[in-house]
Amino acid sequence: MTERLYYPDSYSTSFDAHVVECLTLNDNPAVVLDRTVFYPTGGGQPYDTGTLSGVPIVEVLEREEDQVIIHVLSSTESKTVLRPGDPVQGEIDWARRFDLMQQHTGQHLLSQAFVQAADADTVGFHLSDDYSTIDLNDEALNDDSVARAEALANQIIFEDRPVLARFLEPDEFATLPLRKAPPAKESIRIVQVEGFDWSACGGTHVARTGEIGLAKVVRVERRGAETRITFLCGHRALTHYQELNTLTRDLALRLSIGVEELPEALDRLQTEARIARKERDRLRELLLDHEAAALTASARLIGPVLLVCQLFKNREMEEARRLATRIANQPGHVVLLGVTGKKAQLIFARSSDLSYDMRPLLQEACSLVGGGGGGGPELAQGGGPHPDHIDQALQHATELLRQQISHGGGALGE
Repeated sequence: MTERLYYPDSYSTSFDAHVVECLTLNDNPAVVLDRTVFYPTGGGQPYDTGTLSGVPIVEVLEREEDQVIIHVLSSTESKTVLRPGDPVQGEIDWARRFDLMQQHTGQHLLSQAFVQAADADTVGFHLSDDYSTIDLNDEALNDDSVARAEALANQIIFEDRPVLARFLEPDEFATLPLRKAPPAKESIRIVQVEGFDWSACGGTHVARTGEIGLAKVVRVERRGAETRITFLCGHRALTHYQELNTLTRDLALRLSIGVEELPEALDRLQTEARIARKERDRLRELLLDHEAAALTASARLIGPVLLVCQLFKNREMEEARRLATRIANQPGHVVLLGVTGKKAQLIFARSSDLSYDMRPLLQEACSLVGGGGGGGPELAQGGGPHPDHIDQALQHATELLRQQISHGGGALGE
């Protein structure tokens, strides 16, 4: 078993050791040492990074069968071949280590705070390089409970209470108010926040709660029977605040108001936007009415039918559909509309007083643009991937309609 130097002192940043075993892991060289300050992935906490005799560490993990710690080295920067017995010097990335210490101890405070403020127990926990999460066994956690838990955790931080980590025997930890009873029947490591929380944990932690700086819940998600809390501590919380402060100041400057006036300004802008959207929609409908009237006035007479055939470029299909419906509401009209863009789109409609079936007419036209469509006798819609053939498709549809009318049929092929 590797001697874990981070247990007695999470603030150790460098150490000397000897190589015990050399191996290859995922095509990278890796070594087992007799002692290390590098924390391996486990317990929801990511591994430490740093260097081993100048070579970057890319992963640290524990081998379950013998509980040794494997240090995976960068294959691109490892030039020295290590052998069992060789001395090495290790140095961790302290900024990363301290950040993870802040997050992990902050998690202990928040988990206990949610027990006291909302009677919600932690059932899952995860640290990442950017954020941390706690899963709570409460599906209906409300904003007030979250706020009370956050305030309690920060109260403990501001009180700068000592944090003590030590190994205890079962008869020693049996009397402690642990948040979760450990399954082990042997010595386990207990992390104690004085007078507030006692938890079995093998991770790295700060020596006093004041070093956490701040704990901030930034997201609350309902996940089935549980609630996931995303939080930031220490430097992460400070960076988050700085980003939000910059954002709100920028928004206020753009609107020429104070930051405190943003909510009122947002309400006003939303109200104005709703009014503007309604007016825009009203004007669009008026424009469609005028456009439909103009197209109806220019309709070609084919026998008893007034034909409107029109091609548009890059127009919304829903708008073309509304236009076709308006024209078809007039008696005796057939409407053949095409829209070109990345593909060809067609919409055919006819007045209810006519009996011509638009579906077979549309299918014939869509075959020329490489696609198909569907709909009903009075209105059918479709298209295909070849917009350069849409003129031909509309001309073909016009000719087929002319044939229907000249033969007196109500549908193509009658």
